Amino acid sequence: MINVDNILDENSYKLALWCNAESDSTDLAYVANQAVTEHFDAVSVVSSAVSVLWPWLEGKCVDIFSRFYLSEKSKSDDVISELTSNINYVFKQGADGVQIFIRLSDLSNFVSKLYIIRDDLFFNKSLYIGLDISDVDAFDWKNVFDALRKIRASGLLLALPVDKGDKSDFIGRLYAALDAWNPELDCDLHFAFGRNFLRIEQAYRLVETMRPKLLDKIKFFVNV
Repeated sequence: MINVDNILDENSYKLALWCNAESDSTDLAYVANQAVTEHFDAVSVVSSAVSVLWPWLEGKCVDIFSRFYLSEKSKSDDVISELTSNINYVFKQGADGVQIFIRLSDLSNFVSKLYIIRDDLFFNKSLYIGLDISDVDAFDWKNVFDALRKIRASGLLLALPVDKGDKSDFIGRLYAALDAWNPELDCDLHFAFGRNFLRIEQAYRLVETMRPKLLDKIKFFVNV
C-alpha cells in the first residue's frame, strides 16, 4: 500500500498527486480516498488507470489527468492518429484532461498536426504540454510559448526526470522560462519533480519573485 501522509506537511504549496504506471487497483483506491479527504484537486495517471479512478472521483472536484508520452516517431501521421484515438478513449472513461509529453524538437510539428482538430478533440477538456526543462535552452522559450498559444494549451507542464544537481542548471533554465514568459499567454504552469521538495521550493520562490501573477496558476505534481 502506498502512503501519501508524509507529503501532507508540505501542502503549503498547491500539490497534486502523480501515480506511477505500476499502481494497482488497491493503490488507486487509496489515492482516490486521499485526494478527496486531503483536498488534492488533481491526480495524474497513465491512461489504463483512468477508468479505475473515475467511479471514486466522479463529482468530487478532483481532476483526472491522463499522461501520454510521444516517442521519436511522433512526427508520423499514424502516431498522431493513434494518439487522438487514445485521447478520445480516456475522455470517455472520465478523464478531465491530458498531459502530453513531447520532445522539444517535435513540438512545432506536433502542434501543426493537432491544432486543426484541437477544439473538437478537447471540447470542455484540458490539454497540457509536457517538456523536460533540461532540454529547453534560453533561446527556445519564445518558440515554445508561440506553440502553446497556437494550440491554445491549458498549460505547460515542466518536468525534471533526471536531476543532476548543479549540472542541471535548473534555476537558470526556469529563470529563462519565466523571463521569456508572454504575459498574453493564458495558461497554467505545472511542475513534476517527483518528491524533490527543494526543487518545488525553488520553483515557487522564483515564480513568486519574477511572475507573481502566475502563483494562482502553478501546481506541483508529487509522486505517490
